This record gives sequence, structure tokens and C-alpha cells, in this order.
Amino acid sequence: MLRLAATLLTGALIAGATPARAEFPEGPIRLIVPFAPGGTTDVVARRIAPKVGELLGQSVIIDNRGGGGGSIAAQATATAEPDGYTLMMTTTSHTANPSVQMNLPYDTLKDFVSVALVADQPGVIVVHPSVPVNSFKELMEYAKTHKLTYATAGPGTFPHLGIELLKSRAGVDMSAIPYKGAGPAMTDLLAGHVKLKLDAYITAYSHVKAGKLKLLAVSSPERIPQLPDTPTVAELGYPGYEVSFWMGIVGPTGIPEPVRAKLEKAFTDALTPEIRAVLEKDGVRPIGGSGKDLDALIQREIPQWAKLVKDANITAN
Repeated sequence: MLRLAATLLTGALIAGATPARAEFPEGPIRLIVPFAPGGTTDVVARRIAPKVGELLGQSVIIDNRGGGGGSIAAQATATAEPDGYTLMMTTTSHTANPSVQMNLPYDTLKDFVSVALVADQPGVIVVHPSVPVNSFKELMEYAKTHKLTYATAGPGTFPHLGIELLKSRAGVDMSAIPYKGAGPAMTDLLAGHVKLKLDAYITAYSHVKAGKLKLLAVSSPERIPQLPDTPTVAELGYPGYEVSFWMGIVGPTGIPEPVRAKLEKAFTDALTPEIRAVLEKDGVRPIGGSGKDLDALIQREIPQWAKLVKDANITAN
């Protein structure tokens, strides 16, 4: 009897000495941004990453993976270990790519799990000062007789889809020049190598104020508070025209639910009043939605973009 008691006591002591499993996260988290540095998605990611890291107790490291309209970053995310340490801040291109790009190396619906819906933003249509127009109406007339080039952040991205939709509505022809993100696209627009871009307020307006770009219209259905005197495309003769882009967090399918839920809380809680104020000043609308909110958006947009791509004959070229 004494021997049995001793054996049980020894087993209990050994079990008690076994170290408990460490709580997630134990190390830095990589947040992949599917575009080059300097674009809106990159700026927003860098605005919130420090607070997310503070809430989780680990650093959040930005990893820019531009190219393919976001598909290169998406593939890197889909094939990463599903442990919560690799995430992606994705955008509208995530739901457009299945229609724009053939033979994607991943399944948009099956290979990702939604973490949080962060924010969204309308766009502004800007042109290089060398384009001899001073209004959106003049731009449309000019485009009917002159071959204009416009910059995109890659095939199927917000700037690409928005201008292609405008082309189909206005009956004008403009040539898309794809880049690996909004940053490089803006650099070439400022240099005059391309003439037009649908861009985000956050990255375009400082150049407008400096006289380096001309602002002609916004792509939201209503005028935005930051630009009350700038008309919408819809009110300038194209009713129903609306293009905006969202930013959300996804990870590879298979992340344990407790880990996913902890990440969701960190990204939604990171939108503090102070950070919300900064984003709103930049023209970004903070949302702070759940993974389910992002899921619903993705499910809704995939067929929506499929119809637009077909109707407007949009391609990855």
C-alpha cells in the first residue's frame, strides 16, 4: 500500500513538473502586405501594427510582397504554417483576382480564414499636371481624342477595376500600366510617365496640395468629408458609379480557433479612438469588423466582381 502511494505521488510530481504549453504568441507575427511600401494598404498596416503588437505582447513585422495584383502575397499566405504567425492584410483585389487572373495557385474561399475587417476607403481620380484638363468632364472629353495611360497597383486591384469600370461607362479608351503596388505607381504618375490614377486620399492628397497632381473627382457615391468641394463621378453624369476598397486580415486555413479569435480581438481592439482619428484624418473609414464580417464581404464580392469583369471585359493585361 505504501509502495502504491509512493508511486502515485512520484507520478503526480513528474506531471506537475511538466512545463505548461506556452500561450500564443511566443514570437513575432508576420503581416504580409500584398503591395510595395508607400501605398494605402501599407500605410494602414503600419498605422495599426504597433498597437496590435502591444496588445499581443509581441512585435508585428510588415512584410511587403508586391506583384500579381496581390496574388503573390496571397500564395505565400495560403502556403504558410497555419499557426497564427503569418497573416495578410488583403484588399478588394483578393475577391477580384479569381475572375481577373486565370489559374490562381490557391483557392480564395478554401485556403484562407478571415480574422478581421479593418477599414475601407473611397478613391480620388487624379491626373498629372501635363494633362490639359481642369475638370472631370474635360478629362472625359480629352480621353475621347487622346490616348491616356493610367497606373494601377496590379491586375485586379482597386485602381484597375475602378478605371476599367469608368471606361466601360464613359465609352473611352485608356491603357492600364500595372505596378507592384500603389507606391511605385504614384512615383511614375508624379514623374509624368503615366497620366492618370484612381488613388486613395491618404496617398494622393499631399501631392494635390503641393500642386504635383490635379484632383478631379471622388469615386464614392457621396462627397467625402475631407473633400467637400470635390464632386463624385456619379454626380458628374455617371449615376450609380461607385468604387471603394476595403482592408482586412486573413491567414492560412487551419489556424486553431482560439488563436484566430485572439488575433481577431487584437486587430479590432487596435482601432482605439486615437488610431481611428488618425485614419479618419487620412480619409480612411475604420470598421473594426469581425472575421464573420469579412467572410460575408468576401462571399458577396466574388460574384459581384465576376459580373463586372465579364461585363467590362477586364483582363489581367
